[in-house]
Amino acid sequence: MALADGDGLYGAVKAHLAAREAGIKYLIASELTLMDGPRVVVYAQDARGYANLSRLISKSRMLHPKGEAGLPWRELAEGNEGLLALLPYPVAAEQVGPLAESFRERFYVGMCRTLSSGDEARVAKAKALAKTLGVPLCAHNDVHTHQRSRQPLQDVLTAIRYKTTLGQLGTRRLPNAERTLKGPEEMARLFADCPEALERTVELASRCNATLDGLRYHFSEEDLPPGQTTSTWLRELTYRGLQVRYPGGVPPEVVKQIEHELKLIAALDFAGYFLAIWDIVRFARSKGILCQGRGSAANSAVCYALGVTAIDPVRMGLLFERFLSMERKEPPDIDVDFEHERREEVLQYVYEKHGRHRAGMVCEVICYRGRLALREVGKALGLSLDQVDRLAKVAGAHGEMSLELLKEVGLSEDDRRVRQTLALAQEIESFPRHLSIHVGGFVITREPLVEMIPVENAAMKGRTVVQWEKDDLEAVGVLKVDLLGLGMLTALAKCLALIKEHHGRELSLATIPAEDPKVYDMLCNADSIGVFQIESRAQMNMLPRLKPRCFYDLVVEIALIRPGPIVGDMVHPYLRRREGKEPVEYPSEDVRRILQKTLGVPLFQEQAMKLAMAVAGFTPAEADGLRRALSHKRAEERLGPFHQRFVEGGVARGYTPEYVDTLFRQFRGFAHYGFPESHSASFALLAYASSWLKCHYPAAFTAALLNSQPMGFYAPHTLVADAQRHGVKVLGVDVNHSGWDCTMEEGGALRLGMRMIRGLQEAAGRRVEAGRQGGRYASVGDLARRTRAPRHELARLALSGALGSISGSRRDALWEIQALGPLEENDLFFGMAMDGTQVELPQMNVAERVSKDFETVGVSLEKHPLELLRPALRKRGAVTAAGLERVRAGARVAVGGMLITRQMPPTAKGFCFLSLEDETGIANLVVAPDAYARFRKDIHGALFLVGQGILEKTGKVLNVKVQHLEPLAQGIPG
Repeated sequence: MALADGDGLYGAVKAHLAAREAGIKYLIASELTLMDGPRVVVYAQDARGYANLSRLISKSRMLHPKGEAGLPWRELAEGNEGLLALLPYPVAAEQVGPLAESFRERFYVGMCRTLSSGDEARVAKAKALAKTLGVPLCAHNDVHTHQRSRQPLQDVLTAIRYKTTLGQLGTRRLPNAERTLKGPEEMARLFADCPEALERTVELASRCNATLDGLRYHFSEEDLPPGQTTSTWLRELTYRGLQVRYPGGVPPEVVKQIEHELKLIAALDFAGYFLAIWDIVRFARSKGILCQGRGSAANSAVCYALGVTAIDPVRMGLLFERFLSMERKEPPDIDVDFEHERREEVLQYVYEKHGRHRAGMVCEVICYRGRLALREVGKALGLSLDQVDRLAKVAGAHGEMSLELLKEVGLSEDDRRVRQTLALAQEIESFPRHLSIHVGGFVITREPLVEMIPVENAAMKGRTVVQWEKDDLEAVGVLKVDLLGLGMLTALAKCLALIKEHHGRELSLATIPAEDPKVYDMLCNADSIGVFQIESRAQMNMLPRLKPRCFYDLVVEIALIRPGPIVGDMVHPYLRRREGKEPVEYPSEDVRRILQKTLGVPLFQEQAMKLAMAVAGFTPAEADGLRRALSHKRAEERLGPFHQRFVEGGVARGYTPEYVDTLFRQFRGFAHYGFPESHSASFALLAYASSWLKCHYPAAFTAALLNSQPMGFYAPHTLVADAQRHGVKVLGVDVNHSGWDCTMEEGGALRLGMRMIRGLQEAAGRRVEAGRQGGRYASVGDLARRTRAPRHELARLALSGALGSISGSRRDALWEIQALGPLEENDLFFGMAMDGTQVELPQMNVAERVSKDFETVGVSLEKHPLELLRPALRKRGAVTAAGLERVRAGARVAVGGMLITRQMPPTAKGFCFLSLEDETGIANLVVAPDAYARFRKDIHGALFLVGQGILEKTGKVLNVKVQHLEPLAQGIPG
């Protein structure tokens, strides 16, 4: 069976794996678009043919923008060694003659019977063309579906592709369901008049023996110094790095671990991979770009020595086999985070270093999911946009829909098109829709990449992408590097620069003082807005309960608020033991060594692997197999065979069945995204660094966060309000004081930058900033003349309040802008006032100004909107967020605020968690599933809410368990 994607091999790996599992021969093929000829299906006969096919597809795609393809016929004629060609439908002989001649005996003319009008005429033309060209005639069925029942789905997908409805498809819609897979008997009946055409079909298949099993991949080798191999050069760089990491002398246990790792890396021939990562990190640091490795790579002492990761795995007792092992022989996975605003510099360095013929980004296949599937199918079936919007609005994450929800949006299950939309949307769930780019994956090869995997242009200029996703690459043994963008690294870099500029203190991530008690005091109070990884609602609830006092506590904190520990029932036992409410007991000394630092509770994947070996007697390879099963998307299914082996092994080694079974149940929790310890530790470094900066330099920290948006958990107004609660004076945007970025002024005040103004382009802000080199702006006309700003940019500045120092109110500024003369670039009277008449305009009231602040800048420094709503809240008996501390636990209470976060974690069993911000702080609300069903519309539609319920107190953690919820206002008052 052949799978012939249009101008691609997108499904080749999945087809290869499925065919191998089913015992079917898979033919590697693609239907190529010729710019000056007909479409041709091209099959790979052997390895040379596969390389040529991949190269031709790459050429076809890279000659055109993303989504388009086309190859000059001469390219195919001159580079078709190892390829067979099938012309699926007959054309004029002169259109295809030269191409057929170039293929000689490897060219076939196709004939097809689909029981539709014109069949016999097409068959006659095919026979005549084959005779004229002197090539074989090959029977096929132009397969579009695997069974006839899928034809309605095929029609809908066609309508989606052409962005139209079924009723408007016309001749683009297939006339029947005959283009389906048919068995030998049915094909024999169809072509009873020319059985030799079927024989040629079998012949064609027998001539195609290319397979992805034979794909040969070699990682690109670095430019090596004379006399060095990849292994010897890696060794030298590693030992150089050790002198930097351990200036007082390298501990013997570190040397032992390094030698073990280097030996394994050399044996598995991965030295080139490590050198490439080292080179990329070296480049980033040479350009002042913050970067840090994470994930399982932090288990490697070699990565630590090379400067790729920042965690000492020997000191922390991390498990190297979680990263790389001889038994597994799988490629290592090294993820490196870079400042998200400068990552493109790193990506372009990789292209320049290795060449676009040897480097490409990994694709991500975007699939139809829930609401997207409903929208696309609904439009194709002719539902109105209003109906489609209503359906999507109330659909579940996977498009599920109840009769009640349909009625809620005024639709009926009696509507045939609505029923069809729901049914077909379920059918295309997980179908591929289009290609995007993986968050950071890069493939780098020694041989031409275009001969291994087809490459095409990405939508973003300067990027190319391979046609296989990460799982495909892993399946055929192709290494990738992950070069990821992390907003917090951008924020940290900007914060450190601000501290150096305004405080004269030069800091780096490595020199931030460690284990500062003030930092942990701050975190124990859940004061973590803006802090990396521990600013979410769940983390802020956990911090006062866990009470972190050292770095490893942050490692645990980050790991606890994950679906794995929650599902595995590990969170509450850990907290009880930490608080001394439950004894910590270990069934053996082996278990104590593994679990002592997490109080007897397995929180990390590495601990699961170690316990499998210590408790159940697993070999390292078996333990890694368990880890892989835990990480698999079908984990529950994959874990089955391990359960009995684990229980039997544990009991045989003297552990009780109850303990072993409980342990394995906790392991199952890791199937829901348990963290590697190394990953949690890497993130904890950034969590501590950001906590320290927030604690000691709150103005610089907040400015850096605002300058790095979009990132993090909270909107700018929440970040600014938090800074103000920490005593930071915040000043508004002003053309005479603000730059593009937020910055700091004398006395430590935070000045908002023009980047905060919605709709204002950076170029416009930079022009305003540069124009001040000639002195302060004196008037609106002066600003217009010096910046040559068009009227709409001046209006943006006026509406945001940024003209306050050169004009009166916002309305006055807008009047002055309208009164200016021509603002065309070359006009002699550019920006001159044409009418000196001053009109007294009605001024905005406070509510209007606050509303306009949020509309234009996203934050108001004059008042919090809840201050304006406080009278209405008092009438409802509502307390402030800060006032909740004075209410006794168990009391019925009301609290209102601006909705800033709404979460429904998959492990929360239908509970919804809301955060409401008012002028004093943030109140947390818990909405049970039954309450969520009642108030769903307001939870998803209102900006301001007031909730009533029972106050729950656990130490410093306060939550209102909602009994009633209603909108407070439709928008910001005014």
